[in-house]
Amino acid sequence: MSSAENPGTPQHHSAHGESMVRALTWRDGFVFALNMPIGLFLTLGYTVGAIGGWTAIAIWGVACALALLQNNLFAEMAAMFPNRSGGISVYAYEGWKRHFAPLGAIAAFGYWMGWSLSLSVEGVVLGTLIEQAFFPDSHIALQLPIGHELGLPYLIAIGAIFTAWALNYFGVKIAAGVAKITGTLLVVGLLVLIIGPFLTHGDFDASRLSWSGASSPFGWKEIVVWFYITAWTTYGTEVCASFTAEYKDPVKDTSRALRRSAAFILGLYILVPYVVVGALGEATIWLNPVNYIGLAFDRILGDYSWLGQLPVMAAFVIAMMTATADGGRSLYGISRTGGTVRQLGVLNRYGVPGRALTTDMLINITVLIVLGEPIAILLASNLGYLTAVTLAVGAFVLLRRDQPHLPRPIRLGRHWIPIACILFAINVFAIVIGISNPSLTGYGGLTETVAGIGILLFACVLWYYRQRFQDRQRIEWRVTDESPPSAKRGLTTATSEVVDPERI
Repeated sequence: MSSAENPGTPQHHSAHGESMVRALTWRDGFVFALNMPIGLFLTLGYTVGAIGGWTAIAIWGVACALALLQNNLFAEMAAMFPNRSGGISVYAYEGWKRHFAPLGAIAAFGYWMGWSLSLSVEGVVLGTLIEQAFFPDSHIALQLPIGHELGLPYLIAIGAIFTAWALNYFGVKIAAGVAKITGTLLVVGLLVLIIGPFLTHGDFDASRLSWSGASSPFGWKEIVVWFYITAWTTYGTEVCASFTAEYKDPVKDTSRALRRSAAFILGLYILVPYVVVGALGEATIWLNPVNYIGLAFDRILGDYSWLGQLPVMAAFVIAMMTATADGGRSLYGISRTGGTVRQLGVLNRYGVPGRALTTDMLINITVLIVLGEPIAILLASNLGYLTAVTLAVGAFVLLRRDQPHLPRPIRLGRHWIPIACILFAINVFAIVIGISNPSLTGYGGLTETVAGIGILLFACVLWYYRQRFQDRQRIEWRVTDESPPSAKRGLTTATSEVVDPERI
């Protein structure tokens, strides 16, 4: 059997760029998942101020636990399609195509928007951190004809977006190598942040955490809406599945990366807010929702607090590289299945989806230049991301019911079917409440909801264009092809063994 046929064998791209390079291990996927603390850094201040430290920790803990359960479902589906790039959006397509094929395009485009457009926001925040730490007196600004002024943070953001593209474009191993370095810095910084307050003079006090927050009272709807808004910061460890086609052993590496990264993030999302809020107090964090991390390092490191900013900057670098890599692979994966324009389904000479990565970069730079503050688009794209996750969870049940004959190297027990149904219902409930009451947190309104729905509908337009005009075929609203790509290529060695996921 050739390397292209054995998912456990290192694989290189062909002369025509038809297969991705198998050069990663589960540790690389784990490092890419270290982008998740960025979501915590960006949302902790606002969340704690609004609903209290203990309530925020409870929400993050529950969400991370749900993510861990979902990652077990994704591990089974990843093993079913070891040569497929695109992660959970591909699983969503495979599960729902028999019922309503455009849902595959909706899942893929929503997933891409959820990951990709975070680049603009992360880039600006990274630029702001760099300016505050090293260029506090800078007055650099570029005035554009359209009236928007690009200050130093925005110029740094554009450079960071371009760098994230370059690190991915020339091969995944380059991005993985840089991620390991920045990931090490991040872990060191997190250890200082978690342990430091206990070593200083009485800075930590657990009584500073409450269940009510420093702002206005709230009810159950506000809690659900906050769960909806912050879910993209806790569910994101599923990114490990996006590299299944590039792992040396797609079955074991994907499963290990998914489960171990989710467990790590679960612990992190409980420890960090507990220590930081206990050290600073909810009122201080509420008044400093962005630079509270700097205040925490000030108390721990004193005059050397700038050293604490470096790990945070490292986390942003990881996040931007991961968002670029994941967004590009999502576009590539859905293009290969016929869900969007065919031009995006091409690999470059380095075995990565270069066109999709470049499209991703150009869109983000355009958004940054034209809109300046793309927070509204980021919030709108959250609808797409959670829709993709929900459809992927539902696909687990549908694949078990509709295609029970498909080889499953990892096969979870039957009790995981009702677990998947419960997870699906929870996510649907969060989406409905979240899009119905965005103004409860002060972060959005009808405009963001309409924008998010519009993004998903645009995915259907691209799907229709691909089917009708590029492929020139009759529109198939339901696809009943029994043979997945792996089966067509004769991938039998890796799919003949049933593996207990707890043993790999």
